[in-house]
Amino acid sequence: MKLKCILVDDEVKSRINLRQLLAAYCPSVEVVGEAGSATEALKLISAQKPDLLFLDIEMGEVSGFDMLKLLNGHQSFEVIFVTAFDKYGIQAAKACAIDYLLKPINILELSNAVETATKQISPKKENERLQELIANIDRADDEQRIAVPLTDKIEFVAISKIIRLEAEGNYTHIYMDGDKKYLVCKTLKEFHELLERYNFLRTHQSHLINFRKISAYVKTEGGYIAMEDGSQIPISRQKREDVLKKILR
Repeated sequence: MKLKCILVDDEVKSRINLRQLLAAYCPSVEVVGEAGSATEALKLISAQKPDLLFLDIEMGEVSGFDMLKLLNGHQSFEVIFVTAFDKYGIQAAKACAIDYLLKPINILELSNAVETATKQISPKKENERLQELIANIDRADDEQRIAVPLTDKIEFVAISKIIRLEAEGNYTHIYMDGDKKYLVCKTLKEFHELLERYNFLRTHQSHLINFRKISAYVKTEGGYIAMEDGSQIPISRQKREDVLKKILR
């Protein structure tokens, strides 16, 4: 699972250098945005909700420390300070930063800082997942959500908004309301076991559909199921009897 990070530095060259170092030596990190000022950074943080911030300290009118104060303690990310000056170590420690890197950046120190950040952030992400599972216990069936593991995050999606799922080898495409879709490294069999109790129906080796999202059963051309998103889902010979029993009862 990659950590989403934002680079905040008023020097473009410094951001380019750090981005290149992260790409080359820290594959667990994904740069999702860059900012040249505290104002830009605050907007990016709100939009991207990063796991990690690489934060310069001296950035014109609003320093890195001042920017963190503007968040009023509402920060869910970890911070690694990056600066050309070695006089800020104590302040960085007081700000509970993961680490404090001096420019020019030492590759080993950068790798160690990212490893420390990963150890801090991974349990948080797992905790979020567990909290969601616990919350599901108190939700009605039509409010239930499942955790969908993506490349850079775990997203929680409402089961009631899933239209259908389609297998592609060991991957599964999830098609949602509003033309939203996901590609997940999980087999359709796993999703079937998870969703069967929520009125999901296996019509074919490669297809799992939300019974509540069926718009029609079409008898011609061998028979298929039309879904709310306009897709036409085949019914395999082996599944035909069970599927027809379910939709015609």
